[in-house]
Amino acid sequence: MIYRLTRYTLAIATLCAAPAFAATTFGEYVTLTGFGTIGGVATNTDEAQFTADPRQGKGAKKSIDFGVDSKLGLQANANFNDTFSAVGQLLVSRRINQTAALEWLYGQAKLPAGFDIKVGRMVLPLFMLSDSRSVGYAAHWLRAPEEVYSQYTASSFDGGQLVYRNAIGPVNLTAQLSAGKAHGDIGSSSNPNRISDDNIKSVNVVLESGDWLVRFGQTTADVTSPFLPFPAIKDKFTGLGVQYDNGTAVVMAEYVTRRDGGVIAFDSDSWYVSAGWRVGNWTPYATVSHFTATGNAYGGVPSDSTQALGLRWNAMPNLALKAQVQNTKGLTTSFTNAAPAFAAEYPKVRVLSLVADFVF
Repeated sequence: MIYRLTRYTLAIATLCAAPAFAATTFGEYVTLTGFGTIGGVATNTDEAQFTADPRQGKGAKKSIDFGVDSKLGLQANANFNDTFSAVGQLLVSRRINQTAALEWLYGQAKLPAGFDIKVGRMVLPLFMLSDSRSVGYAAHWLRAPEEVYSQYTASSFDGGQLVYRNAIGPVNLTAQLSAGKAHGDIGSSSNPNRISDDNIKSVNVVLESGDWLVRFGQTTADVTSPFLPFPAIKDKFTGLGVQYDNGTAVVMAEYVTRRDGGVIAFDSDSWYVSAGWRVGNWTPYATVSHFTATGNAYGGVPSDSTQALGLRWNAMPNLALKAQVQNTKGLTTSFTNAAPAFAAEYPKVRVLSLVADFVF
């Protein structure tokens, strides 16, 4: 398995070893930028398929899989004047019944006193890294921990958002109030389940000062799906995150909870801690993450956990190569299409991943 991944990594590096790109400007108003990942993943089992997103209907087994992490994003920013602007983002990645998705398409107006208003399709601010979640180059790790970041199906929503930004002494404050609806498909490619999030109400607050960032958010929604035996779940998703980054050391941690409050509840608690150390163009890092199902809807399944070690190499401007090895145990957050024996035993699985992240 290691031989196969090494061989494919050389091919990935060759494909991506190109001069750094700059943003492209079209006319007077529009700027086009992009990002992407080319990656291969293999595990030590054929009894289940490893995925990086609950919306992926298939994943990696012993044979190398290029669809788990690979993606391409194109973003257009249009600035019409000092007040009005628009943003569109197209993301090509593996998802059930969908390859290309319009992640963002919204208009924005700057208002007095530090306020902005956005209308359209935009990022749903569920996590500390929601804005840059798909941009692998922006992160020290190879992928966000599945035990936390797979807990919400939707990554964007349709609706409106009010943003407030202000400096309070040495602290920069950003607050977002969002409302709208979203949807996404989970399960397997042969048996997808549509999850609809209606009546979304979300608050997200970020405080930044020096090397520190603290984030708190809570999102509520009416969740419906054909596979649920009742009309709707009153879902409440809460998250707290903290980051320290002084340019050399980076330490991040998030804790999220889901509370449904119904007769059948998908309640859960999840967290991760990740730390990296930049030495020149190299960043070794380690991540520990954990998911605990506390609601009766999970039927008493064991908790999920991952221990990961990785290395990032800034090979050239706008290009980072990453390698990660991890041990993952559990079925709820990281695996799909599991054989009955795997689902019964929940064995620990070794996952080896190699990617090239780039921006242009």
